[in-house]
Amino acid sequence: MKYLKIIINEPVGGPMIYPDGYQSEIGNFAIEHLYFDENKLDNQSELLLAIKDADFKPEMIRDRVIEINETEAKAISEANETRVEEITDEAKVRRLEIKARLGMALTTEEADSIDPAKPDSVFTVSKIFSDRVDELKAVELIAKNKEKPIA
Repeated sequence: MKYLKIIINEPVGGPMIYPDGYQSEIGNFAIEHLYFDENKLDNQSELLLAIKDADFKPEMIRDRVIEINETEAKAISEANETRVEEITDEAKVRRLEIKARLGMALTTEEADSIDPAKPDSVFTVSKIFSDRVDELKAVELIAKNKEKPIA
């Protein structure tokens, strides 16, 4: 996977100005993106894109578009995004809360259901660019392995 960091100009009161030919030559090939403002530049923001190796073309690199490596891309994601815990079954959470307040012991299954690390948890943690890239790479690897003939 290739990662591009793009500077987008934002004139006050005007539309965002992307590099020339952005959409047809770069944007249409992005499989994941993140808008961020790492440097807090006046009238500019930044865009991070993930592009499949097969879709990447050296001509994508141009003024205001640079290629970065995966480590840098993930560092940008970690620095500019926050994972958020989300409740997937509020009714169950309320029942468990009432049970705990009444001093009743939780079963192993109930205790597991409030652990976000467990598969049947009533809590999930949102994904950031870095997480989504890892998932995309795993899917791509599975697809490549299916294409290989069995010897």
